[in-house]
Amino acid sequence: MACTERRQASRAAAGEVLLVGSMPFDTVEEVFRACGSAVGDGLACLPDGEVGDRRNWTEYLPLRTFASHPDLEEVRRPRAGRIPLFPDQAVAPGKAQDLEGLLWQFRLRPGVTELVFDDLHYAEAAIDSYAVFRRLRDQGAIPAHVRFQTGFPGSSSAIEEYFCAPDDWPVAKRAYQAAVRSEIARMLAAIPAHDLAIQFDFSNEVVDLSMGDGIAQPWLPEQDTEEKFARHVASLSELWRGVPDDTLLGYHWCYGTWGGWPRTDMSDLGLCVRLSNEAVARSGRRIDYVHMPVVRRPADAFFAPLRDLDIGDTRVFLGLVHHEEGVEAFRARLGRARSQLDDFGIAGQCGYGRVDSAELPAVLDAHRESLDELRRSRTAEREARRST
Repeated sequence: MACTERRQASRAAAGEVLLVGSMPFDTVEEVFRACGSAVGDGLACLPDGEVGDRRNWTEYLPLRTFASHPDLEEVRRPRAGRIPLFPDQAVAPGKAQDLEGLLWQFRLRPGVTELVFDDLHYAEAAIDSYAVFRRLRDQGAIPAHVRFQTGFPGSSSAIEEYFCAPDDWPVAKRAYQAAVRSEIARMLAAIPAHDLAIQFDFSNEVVDLSMGDGIAQPWLPEQDTEEKFARHVASLSELWRGVPDDTLLGYHWCYGTWGGWPRTDMSDLGLCVRLSNEAVARSGRRIDYVHMPVVRRPADAFFAPLRDLDIGDTRVFLGLVHHEEGVEAFRARLGRARSQLDDFGIAGQCGYGRVDSAELPAVLDAHRESLDELRRSRTAEREARRST
């Protein structure tokens, strides 16, 4: 397939709806059945919900990898032995607070200068989930065109939260990035490249950058915005490596949900646009999509930075779906976004791992209603153009 044809095929496969990742179901089969039934016809790919030990996102790394690693020593441990999914105290970045009982942190043992993570355990989870995904797709519970989607934290999200000594970060990030490549290779040994989508989630990076020159956490170095930007985007030159052309690759710019969404102020899409441009510029392969969250009541100026996008045919998904609100509010956000960008897909603002499971029917109904509204609006636009 020629490069141009491959890019066009990728764009066509990008879908109308993106499910960012986590869902508070008990099993991956429940995730696949519920999401496939609700919005499967609008999806290009479907995540397994990050259930079980992955529900609390990056906690999976200390739980399965860091705590048992012989070259690491534990510095702090959460009171209950697990990081709370719903913290009972304020965790707003940059605010004075006692995080001691909530943190799980490590450092390199004295004398350790190189680090190897033999297994991050994401591949084994993905391979197990893919077997369920393929069975259900063969049965018709998931539309035939939908791919299996899996995700990894960005390098700063994976390392800086859990390694309290910045001097350890270069060694730990190199080890993490090498391990991600190994995890992807293991997945590809069991999952066809053309049936896979890989998403990198940048949350600590986005939260830190959104604070400008401020410090998001007390152990982070004092740096101005540009110094922080250089630190966080360095991994964009590495994370794509090992992802074959036939596999979809996307980035989620995440404002976080630990303690409530968004964790920091989000005045507009400027940071998401800048990160998107940087991801495409630093990648040695096609970036298929980027996801940008959207606040509930955006002004027109919120979307204005979209005019500065320089990402070629990379698909944009905007987090216009807020399940707490009705379709009228979605329609208003949709109209404002369209004043700056003609073509995009839709999504929620983040994953739903920290949403009460009782809200899941409303979450999926909101995605279905928003998809229907998106399609109605496109049909109306085409008819209006034909009549002029």
